[in-house]
Amino acid sequence: MKKIRLVMLLLGMTVALTACSSKTDLPKTLDKEGIAPYVLSEGEKYVLESFNLSGTSQIISFNAPSEATALNVNVYRLEEETWSRIGSGGISIGTDAEPADKLMGTFTMQLRENYTIDFTINAGGLASYKTDGILLDNEIMASIKAFLLEFQDIEINTEIPVALMVYDSGTSLKSCSPQDYFDPSKFEGMDLVQAVTLEFSDQ
Repeated sequence: MKKIRLVMLLLGMTVALTACSSKTDLPKTLDKEGIAPYVLSEGEKYVLESFNLSGTSQIISFNAPSEATALNVNVYRLEEETWSRIGSGGISIGTDAEPADKLMGTFTMQLRENYTIDFTINAGGLASYKTDGILLDNEIMASIKAFLLEFQDIEINTEIPVALMVYDSGTSLKSCSPQDYFDPSKFEGMDLVQAVTLEFSDQ
């Protein structure tokens, strides 16, 4: 938790220090409704690489429809081809839309030891959560991590898969994408499969 907060602070400092010289260095927000991978500046990429976080973390920008008042994050573990929720969290601007009049900002997640997932929502305020660690009987020999790679529209009250992580004691894995969340049978026999979804709600 301390590490991800430090990284977010450093990213903020990078933006603040460079904003004086160029408006293009200001934090980037989506100009249309949807979600998309956050486009990192060279300085921000350098910070992530310096902390060896490039392959184990992601930042997503979101600009929710005007009727959305809350963002809910769900973390799942696949158990016998059924998704079981192992963690969740969220943020709301409420029906009065305070302190922001629109739900927009960034979602950040980091994969940690023991398959723990830290995530933070920054939207007119910070909300941070983490899942519990997982102990496996088998030694993991192969893993694959698939993150959201392109812009996606938001449908209110519908989950959007943004990350999928597969771990197995074997030596080969099939390629996958976050959309495979909707076809969990693809991962039959894998030792551990986790998924992260975002859901924008009007309630």
